[in-house]
Amino acid sequence: MVSSAAARRNTAFWGGYAMSKAALETIAFTYAAECNGTNVKVNALDPGPVRTIMRAKAMPGEDPTTLPRPEELAPMILDALSPTSDVHGELIKFRK
Repeated sequence: MVSSAAARRNTAFWGGYAMSKAALETIAFTYAAECNGTNVKVNALDPGPVRTIMRAKAMPGEDPTTLPRPEELAPMILDALSPTSDVHGELIKFRK
């Protein structure tokens, strides 16, 4: 599940977005707990700022070339989705 740091911040005018991401994280981690002892792995991914159309609209003064492209996240996402992954019930951050 793809989340955002907005879920853990209190930024003016971002309430609706933040609330939806906080809810997503709660659902993800609750489901992860329910899946303990099974082969199902559940995590939330916080990609950080990424060069997307949504980001450009939200931050029009930002230089998009300073942000990673979505495809740069692909290896991390594939690792998390791999049947050999042992990551479960975690918030995975693209940028530490």
